[in-house]
Amino acid sequence: MTTRVLGARRLSRMTDASTSFERQESAIITVAKAIGGEVVHWADDPDVSAATVAPKDRPELGPWFDRPEEFDAIAWWRLDRAVRSMRDMAWLAGWARDNRKRLIFAEGPGGGRLELDMTSPMSELILMILAFAAQMEVQAIQERTQGASEYLRSVGRWRGGRLPFGRIPVPHPKEDEGWWLGIHDETADIVKAMCQLILDKKSYNVVAAWVNKHHPAMTPANHRRAMASPPKKTDPDARWNPGMVSSFFRQPSLRGWATLNGELVRDEDGEPVKIGPPLIDDVTWRRLQTEMDSREGDEDRNKSDAHPLLGVLFCGSCDGKLYQGWLSPGPNRKVAKRQYRCAAKAHGRVCAKPSYVMAEPVDEYVEEQFLQRFGFFELVDVVTIPGIDHRPEIEELEADIDTLAGQLGNLRGPAADAVGRQIQGRSDKLERLKAEPFVPARTEEVRTGVTYADAWRQAKARGDIEGRRDMLLSMGVRVTVGETYRGARDVAGRLTFDLVTPDHVDPEADALADVTYQESL
Repeated sequence: MTTRVLGARRLSRMTDASTSFERQESAIITVAKAIGGEVVHWADDPDVSAATVAPKDRPELGPWFDRPEEFDAIAWWRLDRAVRSMRDMAWLAGWARDNRKRLIFAEGPGGGRLELDMTSPMSELILMILAFAAQMEVQAIQERTQGASEYLRSVGRWRGGRLPFGRIPVPHPKEDEGWWLGIHDETADIVKAMCQLILDKKSYNVVAAWVNKHHPAMTPANHRRAMASPPKKTDPDARWNPGMVSSFFRQPSLRGWATLNGELVRDEDGEPVKIGPPLIDDVTWRRLQTEMDSREGDEDRNKSDAHPLLGVLFCGSCDGKLYQGWLSPGPNRKVAKRQYRCAAKAHGRVCAKPSYVMAEPVDEYVEEQFLQRFGFFELVDVVTIPGIDHRPEIEELEADIDTLAGQLGNLRGPAADAVGRQIQGRSDKLERLKAEPFVPARTEEVRTGVTYADAWRQAKARGDIEGRRDMLLSMGVRVTVGETYRGARDVAGRLTFDLVTPDHVDPEADALADVTYQESL
């Protein structure tokens, strides 16, 4: 009686020519004839890994285990085509023993045919030993792959994976060094603009709204889809949110640094490994982190933006700041109207006669007075000339040394030696920087050729409320709103335009006070 053979072929990748289906087919047909049988069925599983998918779970081979009456033996090219773990081999051996099936491998460990009769305990032992060897091979492959990835990181080569926003894979600048992460001009410009908004003390809400308005759907996920090969379909409804903004600008990849599992990859001297040019330079990065650190635990400052005259308008009765509110529509008012009000009660103070006034005529009055008094003056920029100040870098190095020293206590042997060398490298650099002199920065006034009137009108045209407010505060403008009385229509007659030294200005305190008032309404 001819032995009915089920031929089982498997490939981890269809592009793997060394283990092609044609090669496996030829070997299986040859071994079937050698045992006096023929292949009556084929079970082909392309793009299936034996390390992760058990025989019974494979799309083509799996269903045959429920139809043992249709064949007498299963033949594979080699053992690794069948299983790569002892657990899977134990299941396969048990199934073959229970169903009295022969397991045949065209090429065994010594190169010749391996045929096992699972009714014999010795055959099951042999299979388990071979499965153990196959499992060790899988682990060795994984270790080699991981080692290759770590090596690529250590030399600053991009190994693939999630493409950061603002980046694009480009040939490494060193010859024959593979790939690294270059700068993608379009998204990198967005990153720089967002960074500047944060440095200008805009809330994360404002930054997210800006990028969503001016660059809709240009998110990190859509960037990765667009840069894929071939490009993938992007999500037109994708948007940034405040949390995305705050987490994105904490990423070391913005400095061009490689990371592994969230930790910096360092070279032998402890220096961060570069995987691409920086999107944000070191000085700007430190300024950015300082600004973001100042916002930690201060969620209220993201809830509201200051009104156009916050810190400029004051109550004539209690000398407190005036805040923005709205008069709801009513019988004599078709739409809501903006108003400036004394908020002494909301801030726990007492005001005998709180001032309030309609906002639009006050805005017009302040603009007119400001331009009359200062419009013809030339706007002067105060430029900071950087000195030599390594203190931020010294703090960063000291933090690096503390981090590495903390790791050293948990390491032994070569790993401890490597971290020790990194600590020494960081310490040497720290010593050099501490030896350099400190030269303070200085400021210089630079003429712009633009008048305050021109700058004001330009800011107004682009809707830059804070830009105009900054001009008022920089010149020390203070406007007092006089007593409120019924029927008062001469708004300008209740306003006093003064100039004071701008030392009283505290934009952060003003913004927080505005939040408190808005929440009390």
